[in-house]
Amino acid sequence: MLLNKLLRLSSIALIFLTLLISLFLSLHSPPPTAAQKPRILAFTALQMRGSETISNLFAVNATTSARRKLTPNIDVSAPLVWSPNGQRLAFVSGDTEIYTVNADGSRLTKQFAEGGCKAPNFEIAWFSNSQKLVFARSCDGFTSDAPGSQSLYISDTSGIKATKLVRELEVGGEQAQTEISSEFYLSPDGQQVAFVKDKNIYKMNADGSGMTKLTKSPGEYISGGSQLVWSPDRTKIAFLFGAYPKQQIYTINADGTNLKNLTNNPQNEVYNVKLFWSPDSSRIAYYYNKPGDSSGEQQDIYLLDINRGTAKNLTQQPRNYNEISWSPDGNFIAFVAGEFNNQKLYTINADGNQLNQLATRLKPSEISELAWSSDSQQIAFIFNEIQGDKSNLYVINRDGSALNKLTNDQDLNASHPVWQPQ
Repeated sequence: MLLNKLLRLSSIALIFLTLLISLFLSLHSPPPTAAQKPRILAFTALQMRGSETISNLFAVNATTSARRKLTPNIDVSAPLVWSPNGQRLAFVSGDTEIYTVNADGSRLTKQFAEGGCKAPNFEIAWFSNSQKLVFARSCDGFTSDAPGSQSLYISDTSGIKATKLVRELEVGGEQAQTEISSEFYLSPDGQQVAFVKDKNIYKMNADGSGMTKLTKSPGEYISGGSQLVWSPDRTKIAFLFGAYPKQQIYTINADGTNLKNLTNNPQNEVYNVKLFWSPDSSRIAYYYNKPGDSSGEQQDIYLLDINRGTAKNLTQQPRNYNEISWSPDGNFIAFVAGEFNNQKLYTINADGNQLNQLATRLKPSEISELAWSSDSQQIAFIFNEIQGDKSNLYVINRDGSALNKLTNDQDLNASHPVWQPQ
């Protein structure tokens, strides 16, 4: 009897002690975290439809590979641009039309349709309210006898005011038109546009108002295919100045003040003319060619500090580099190194002291279209499968783990990966 009573008391004490421990842990443990929002990538994939091919638009979960076809009957091409709130995509179709579609595939809407354009090229930006689009259309005039055009449009995607032409300027032709000598370059928020006119840099508001000449004297502001590149904070424009390939990197404030030569090296030769702003607008990454290197095999990736006016060699290993892409947190740069069809994927931190090769189990091949997730944890890229003569979409963690192929056997060629904003 006494033994049974002691056993019952011991059991009660053990239960009471367990409850006390559970209560203590619940009070001192961190609250449970909310379920992580799925990381979604939009991309295009060329697929067979009967005897024809069509480029479809998909949204895919980068973790589960589950995907949704967003445009079952529309041929999709670049650019693909997410609205800032991540709820809609804008894209081009057939080189003549612009559509928007919700992230779940609903509300597919044609926002623009206009033919009569030779060698069309589009640039698209969303306003910060995710309701309006601004887009620029280039119709070839640089290489043809007849003048082409640069056109700027604004579209209210709510359908209230539809799409309107803001400005159309002629360019090129056998008797060269002088209205404009470049494409329109949109600011990141779509509020302003920069361009070259009469050999000077101009800007204007997206509604066509406020046209302002930024530079004070005519010159070679966009030679060799270089562009005007807005800083992410929209306060500066970077560009290459001079006759190609002897070009210097300059910046100018968006109000026309503080024109600065950042490289100031007469021996500088540029064969890959792209400039890449850091997310905080304080640095510019670019490709530097050793003088006389016209093949691009003696490049390094350099980093310019805008405030200090200093340049740093990040890679310090001359070879062929491509596909520079900043992580959104500004701490890393992803890039591709090696010649065509013999390329490898790397990341390096912005200090230049941590170089990592990623996706080492993939055989060297063509790698392109690098895209960072908004949290800077994953990189999507297009990989050319040499044996299958296909290009597939892959995603990999920043530390090189969890390589995952997101396309399947039905996809002939994947391209244009863009992450949904989170």
